[in-house]
Amino acid sequence: MQITVFLRVLFITALLVLTTQSVNAAPQPASQPLNEADDNVLAVVLETKVTRADVLPNEKEQKEIKEQAKENFSEMLDYIIRVNASTKIYELILDDFADKKGIELNEALVSKFSEKFANQVSKETDGKSIEEIARKQVMQYQTEKAMFEEFGGRVIFLQSNPQMPIDAYNALLTRYRENGQLQIMDEALKESFWDVFTPPFQYEIAPENVDFTQPWWL
Repeated sequence: MQITVFLRVLFITALLVLTTQSVNAAPQPASQPLNEADDNVLAVVLETKVTRADVLPNEKEQKEIKEQAKENFSEMLDYIIRVNASTKIYELILDDFADKKGIELNEALVSKFSEKFANQVSKETDGKSIEEIARKQVMQYQTEKAMFEEFGGRVIFLQSNPQMPIDAYNALLTRYRENGQLQIMDEALKESFWDVFTPPFQYEIAPENVDFTQPWWL
């Protein structure tokens, strides 16, 4: 039971490190209806296909994974592909939600984030500038705040996201699924993607301590 919870937390953490990781893929154009030849398609989000090729780690990353995982390379590679695919799904839906809500980036918060963390930018951020990281982090905060205001629910703590509205994420993603805007074809991805939202959660924040009036870094 403890191992299951740990793996779920690990999976959520990997999904939400959106400011320092990417799936190494260019945005995909609107897709045509699926057919039997689309066995490489893991999911379709808002008419955009998320394929295995899109989210496959590059050769250098695969080499590093193989050195660490050794005989478990295939299992670890499949896990990372699921994480990358899930991250891509999150990004597409959150971007669409923010656009529909008319959320505009708070430049003042971007400046405050940049000032606070400017000295911590390193090679670990994949060459991203502090401004790029700040803009992503601020938009994530603003979007999650809007999600929580609309859906409410439980909030959990993660090292990568100290205040994640887990139930709000579930409600939003479920809405897109029910509207036919989120289809996950790969069964392993589907199972791991939705299992993230199944309680119990290891670090659930007490309702009286949940506060979205300002981001965690202030």
